[in-house]
Amino acid sequence: MVNSSYLSSPTASGARPRPGDDLVVTVDRLTYGSEGVARCDGLAVFVTGAAPGEIVRAKVRKVHRRHVEADLVDVVKPSADRVAPRCRHFEEGCGGCSWQHVSYPAQLAAKAASVRDSLERLGGFRDLPMRPIIPAPDAYHYRNKMEFAFHPVGILGLHPRGAWYDIIRLHECFLESPEAVAIVKAAQAFVESHGISCYHPRTQQGLLRELCIRQSRGTGEILLGIVTSPGEFPEAHAMSAHLAKVVPNIAGVVRSIRNTPDGAAPLAETTVLFGQDHMTEICTSLRFRIHMETFFQTNSAQAERLVDVVKQFAGDVEGVEVVDVYCGVGLFSLALAAAGARVVGVEIVEAAIEAARRNAAENGLTSPIFHAGDARKVLAEVLPAGLSPKVLVLDPPRAGAGGKVMRRIARACPERIVYVSCNPSTLARDLVELRPFGYTVTAVQPLDLFPQTYHVETVVALTRG
Repeated sequence: MVNSSYLSSPTASGARPRPGDDLVVTVDRLTYGSEGVARCDGLAVFVTGAAPGEIVRAKVRKVHRRHVEADLVDVVKPSADRVAPRCRHFEEGCGGCSWQHVSYPAQLAAKAASVRDSLERLGGFRDLPMRPIIPAPDAYHYRNKMEFAFHPVGILGLHPRGAWYDIIRLHECFLESPEAVAIVKAAQAFVESHGISCYHPRTQQGLLRELCIRQSRGTGEILLGIVTSPGEFPEAHAMSAHLAKVVPNIAGVVRSIRNTPDGAAPLAETTVLFGQDHMTEICTSLRFRIHMETFFQTNSAQAERLVDVVKQFAGDVEGVEVVDVYCGVGLFSLALAAAGARVVGVEIVEAAIEAARRNAAENGLTSPIFHAGDARKVLAEVLPAGLSPKVLVLDPPRAGAGGKVMRRIARACPERIVYVSCNPSTLARDLVELRPFGYTVTAVQPLDLFPQTYHVETVVALTRG
């Protein structure tokens, strides 16, 4: 490892770096958050765009008490794990990917390390029974859903990393299918030729906001969603008819309205412009209706492996009670019911509960009973005093379940808990809540559902006693 040194400001050794300073550092590893980590005079240096094991020159962007944020300027000595990005937009800073410059084996190693580090450092867990990470069968063309932003400048594309007011006009993308890219290009051409206004997040003016493309791996069906601001959209039917002809298997095109500037706000209204309002996905031989706002794992191939892991960790569920918290449209509920469990599902999104009930019926499953409501409140009804399910499964959002829900779960005394997480940090925090109740981690299984990004899925099995 070379000694770190300041290049642009000849300060004395040990002086703190300043914004604008250049550093030469050796990158040790990748963080959960995509940066490379180096050390410089006792400070951690987080370098955007670096690969593990290489020497880089980086320019300081921000200085904090214990760490420095820096941008890659030059690779002095490349790492064996550095590869040429496949997509031209990666070097433009496209926010769709963060690790295309890192070999896939190195990505997997970094993700597994982030899971172990979070559980050990944040959760205080030791001697973890951690299994090798399950890689994706294809590191490209794996996403079954992507949302592309309309913008007055670039018309349609993806935001640069950390720059939500800007856009990169999309010419290619290797996360979704070639059909999705063809649809994006057709939408770009249609909007330009018809002069339709595009929404600018800074001024909050313009009609077209997003184009959502969902594609089923099981059936091949494609569902398109055009998200707009409120107002007249006279070209709606012409645009939907145009897009429906671009590739085969367009099941439907819908228009959804978003009333607020908040891009994460629920959609206020959805109308069908062409075909139907849903597509059908198949996972572990079960059929699921997918609507515009339906949450479903974005990697269909890995979703099957995820379900297999949950079933394995749940054990023999024939004839036993299973509670599925944050059940969504019933991905785990239906799989466990098909294995013979008596399932109760809980989910705060009423539309998801309606979809879960319909999915259960369409798959001929009578076991699942679904409850709509906040888990912090509904669990008190689902898990009354004296009811102790044998297995409890939970798959909370990125923010985690929180202490109140975790303690409610623990007081129900399930024999086994299976926690599915997309955020190692909140996973560690939530698991700590179970420790006073006598639960022990018996297995940790990371899975890569998001190649070319730092995100990682983890399933943890716990037993009581």
